[in-house]
Amino acid sequence: MFLILGAIFAVAMMVLMVKYAKFIHVQPKVEAERRKIKEEGSTNPDQNSDNNQ
Repeated sequence: MFLILGAIFAVAMMVLMVKYAKFIHVQPKVEAERRKIKEEGSTNPDQNSDNNQ
């Protein structure tokens, strides 16, 4: 009984570990996109304020 539960637990942990690894692998791309959008958003108001003066 405990052997079966242990095997199920081990398989579940491996599945979660693979999902977490995929999540971590995708995070830098998401962060880069956010940074790019933030930079584009911050450059536009600066240009507009320069043009207004």
